[in-house]
Formats: sequence, C-alpha cells, structure tokens
Amino acid sequence: MTLEAVIFSGIGTLAEVADLDRAAWNAAFRAHGIAWNWSWDVYAELMRQGGDRQLAARYGAHLGQVVDAEALDRTHQRQFATMLAGGVPLRPGVARVMNWAARGGVKLALVSRSETEPVRALLKATARERGGVAFDVAILREDASHMAPHPAGMVAAITKLGIGQGRAVAVVDTALTREAAQGAGLPSVVFHGRLAETDADRFDGPDMSHALSPEALTSAWRGIRNHAAE
Repeated sequence: MTLEAVIFSGIGTLAEVADLDRAAWNAAFRAHGIAWNWSWDVYAELMRQGGDRQLAARYGAHLGQVVDAEALDRTHQRQFATMLAGGVPLRPGVARVMNWAARGGVKLALVSRSETEPVRALLKATARERGGVAFDVAILREDASHMAPHPAGMVAAITKLGIGQGRAVAVVDTALTREAAQGAGLPSVVFHGRLAETDADRFDGPDMSHALSPEALTSAWRGIRNHAAE
C-alpha cells in the first residue's frame, strides 16, 4: 500500500494568516458601522470553539446584539482576500512538500472554512513560491455541510480524491482540525500555527518540528499503517 494523498486542513497550514483574518473581521465591522474590535484573545476564543461558519453571529448572540451576520461575513471574506493578495509567505516546508508530492504523483487536497475568493487570492499570491504546483481537490465552505471538528470536509476530500481507504495523511494546525482528521480516519501531522497556542492543552500527542517535511508525513502515515497491521 502506498501513500496517495496529502490533505491540508485549512489555509493556516499553508501560511500564517490568523492575524490577517482578524484584521479583516475588524475592517468589516468598521465598514458596517459596528463598534466591535476583536482583540487576539477574543478572536482566538471564537476560532477555538469552531463547528460553524458564522463567528459574527455567535459573537453577536453572546453580546445580545442583532447584526446582519451574513453581510458582515461577505465583507470579511472580501477584505481577507484583498489582504492575502498583498502577499504572504508559505510556512516553512510547505513548498518542499508540495513539490515532493507533485514529483511523486501524490495528490494534494485543501479543506478550508474560507470561501473561494480568499483561497484563490492566497494561491495566486504564493504560486511562484509553490513552483506552480496546484491542488488536485479543494473542499471549501460551500462544499461541506459542517466545519471542523466535524469530519465532513475531510470525508468529502477523500471521496473527491478517489483514493483507497488508509492512503492519505492530513496536515493539521489546530486541535479542531486534528479532531476532524481523526473522525475521518486519517493519520495527521501537527503543524502548529499561532492559533494553536490557545489549544496547547488539547493536543495529546508530541508536537512536530516547525518545518513541514515529506519525512514527517510519511512517518505519520506509516506509523498508522504499521499499528493497524499489528
């Protein structure tokens, strides 16, 4: 049996974008005349809860305020895409892994809670750094019925990739995405981003290095396969 696919669980596994995402939310609030300004701690706590698409709706409910969450989210997505288009570096080792996968015939998938516009902006901004390597499959917000920690996005990626059972490994950057990978039966490599700092107590396995690598991916995948064979 061979490793056939690597699934990146969110654009945060590709680039460190959490601060840009938070800034995009705050820009959306200003554009709509809403007196909210999310600090890092507020944003991180909202992201830590996961499970849905509407951070603004959840925050408004917490404050007892009624807002047009859909409109806020649309503005946020546009602001986020604009910020990403300005340029953002790939995280350490990502380009190497993508080129290794392309050379070896290993498929690449991306599962993201973002919509098409910011994902397209990120991929365009990093195309040169990736050497033009593209994803074979992208499962975005509109493609999955539930967000992490629900495994729906991961399952959809596996199905669309058309790979056999046990032939993929996931790259995860938070406890929520790790749980989603586990729910889909995927071994995973923990690739901490800044958001994971608030989730340190929820990772029950050893941390990996700060640079993603083909060796880490194949080791995680083989470890699960070897364990299953015992």
